[in-house]
Amino acid sequence: MSHEPLTVHIIARMNDYQQSASAGEFELIAALKRVLDEYTSAPSVIVGIGDDAAAVETETGALVLTTDTMVDGVHFRRGEANWSDVGWKSAVSNLSDIAAMGATPQHALVTLGVPSDITTADMEQMYRGMADAFAEFGGGIVGGDIVSSPVFFVTVALTGAATVIDGKPEILQRDRAQPGELIGVTGLLGGSAGGLRSLNEHIESGEATVLKRFHFRPVPRIAQGKLLLSAGVSCAMDVSDGLVADLEKLCAASEVGAILNAASVPVPPELKALYGNDATILALTGGEDYELVFTAPFDMMDRLLAHHRGQFTYIGRIVEEPDGDTRVTVFDAAGSEMQLGQKGWDHLGAR
Repeated sequence: MSHEPLTVHIIARMNDYQQSASAGEFELIAALKRVLDEYTSAPSVIVGIGDDAAAVETETGALVLTTDTMVDGVHFRRGEANWSDVGWKSAVSNLSDIAAMGATPQHALVTLGVPSDITTADMEQMYRGMADAFAEFGGGIVGGDIVSSPVFFVTVALTGAATVIDGKPEILQRDRAQPGELIGVTGLLGGSAGGLRSLNEHIESGEATVLKRFHFRPVPRIAQGKLLLSAGVSCAMDVSDGLVADLEKLCAASEVGAILNAASVPVPPELKALYGNDATILALTGGEDYELVFTAPFDMMDRLLAHHRGQFTYIGRIVEEPDGDTRVTVFDAAGSEMQLGQKGWDHLGAR
């Protein structure tokens, strides 16, 4: 009996899979992947579990698939975020995965888990936030499901069309970094973490207002993902759990190591103004920036920096570590290795 339908039905990435297990998030993903590897893989799969999104071949072209969940009390807190912002961010977390593959957003399905105290007006406001994000960056909601739940959650599943270059679908993947390549990022990092910290510290200032907007209204880098593909870049992923933590995933997938220059990591001026030296730590380890981190050979990176000034920043390089080590080493401005505690967000490890 063929097991292909099972594989096809659950091929979408499991980066936000939640259950009461003792392992961390990525150990759980690896364990679930081992289960699926026991079954026959569908021949249409281009990219399976472990990247920002899955990709499959269809009769009409390569399709990219992703899903993401936001849970009240885990990813946001009612009363701090308005419903429109919750909707916007739930859409953007998926749009960013599509951006990380260099694809174009298409169709979204939304599942709501609704407690008894949620009103229709609340959900209308949230859907306006989602619709605003899709209207600005591409894609749209075409259906979904609603269930009763003791805790509010929203799950978005989004498809995207792979970019076609010279008649062939091209997809950015996190397992293609090569020793000697340079590391770059889009935009600014640490703003979302700074916004969350200012919320927790009840800070009301001009700088805090800007940082809170980074937190509540992130921008998915759809255009930049396609630009990277067109420039010849093949390796990228989005920064959703923290720069160092996500770069470690890229290094593990590519079986390489990385060296980061902390002083080169771009941060919002408001983050420096409000948090001083802590700004660098927030940029290195804070999550939910939804920027892209990528690798490219020197000449390719040089052209990107020269022709698209302000969109990309060079922050480090890929190295071949002895004994297959895939760690990320971070150096400060004085050239000393930084010892980081928590490197980013683990959805299961933080319980």
